[in-house]
Amino acid sequence: MTSAGPGAARPAARRLLAAPSADPVAVRTRAVADTLLAPAAAATAVTQVPRSHLDALGAAGALGTAVYRPTGLPTAAQVQREVSETIAAADGATWCVYAQHHHPLREVAACADPGTRDRWLGPMAQGRVLAAVATSHLRRPGPPAVTAVRDRGGWRLHGRLAWLTGWGLADVVLVGAVTADDRVLFALLDCAESAGLTEVREHRLWSMAATRTVSAALHGVLVPPDRLIALHPLPEWQRSDAMRRPNVNPGVFGTIAAATRCLTDAERSPEYRELGMRLTEEAAALRTTAYRLMDEVPPHEESAQRLTVRAATLEVACRAATACVAAVGGAAAASGSLPARLTADAAFHLVQAQTPESRAATGARMLAVTAAAAGERP
Repeated sequence: MTSAGPGAARPAARRLLAAPSADPVAVRTRAVADTLLAPAAAATAVTQVPRSHLDALGAAGALGTAVYRPTGLPTAAQVQREVSETIAAADGATWCVYAQHHHPLREVAACADPGTRDRWLGPMAQGRVLAAVATSHLRRPGPPAVTAVRDRGGWRLHGRLAWLTGWGLADVVLVGAVTADDRVLFALLDCAESAGLTEVREHRLWSMAATRTVSAALHGVLVPPDRLIALHPLPEWQRSDAMRRPNVNPGVFGTIAAATRCLTDAERSPEYRELGMRLTEEAAALRTTAYRLMDEVPPHEESAQRLTVRAATLEVACRAATACVAAVGGAAAASGSLPARLTADAAFHLVQAQTPESRAATGARMLAVTAAAAGERP
């Protein structure tokens, strides 16, 4: 760490997120974030994410980044990460609903049936059809929470979806189920009770409360052939899914960027501005490593380092958000305040796509930070 007095500028101090690219989707997304999402974020946090936010992101091209193919640089992966960071920094709740759309879009893009693929791919990529996802139960140990049984050329789904974000906002939901012959079935259902999703119970959340997250029951819901998106061998899908879990979600860096901007605001006292710059430098180094692992290392390699970087990034996000509470003072206790939103967003990132391995890595990081702090005491 270079020496500098509190608040002194350092060359890397404000470079957490990459310099904004000129990619048209990224440019349009920044405009939506600056003019719509950020100004409304406080109100959104205490009500619910409006569909108009997702429609605006769809019109900007942000909902299609999972299948977007830019010409030249930046790469498709870089654009998708930049867009995710931008939205998360502006409004975490809208980001959470937005993020659900991409797994369904990728599955539709890879659908083996051309008619089904063509029916959904364009509308979803263009943001005219918004998708939710209900697949987290597939990662739980024990008997399958949702099963699929053959029925007269189609399938029937039985079980309960533990987590479905965007109820009342999304048009369709990608549901995952396990078949009797150990395959993972993905089906695209209308996201409504009329489609057979019943016993809908909204979760009472203190983080991402504006995202309309519910659980829902499936009692023999029919999946006709034109709603079947994919059938994957279960072990193959588990291996593929496990390779994605250790990576850092780009949205975390958006949360950190918003927090460090709060800390380095000109109105803050020198110690908080200095803290904000140090956290920026710490997070920027983690961001560089995280994205290098994604871009340059095969996904089945370096899982331990990916988990270490993920855990460190989550811990920095929590530390930065907590610092914002202290820096702002009593006003931070208000529902919808920026520090309150950042604290809730950082906490959500701790559990998003969590696995036993990521939970252990996060605990190890927190223990290491605690030990280092104890060692600095006189």
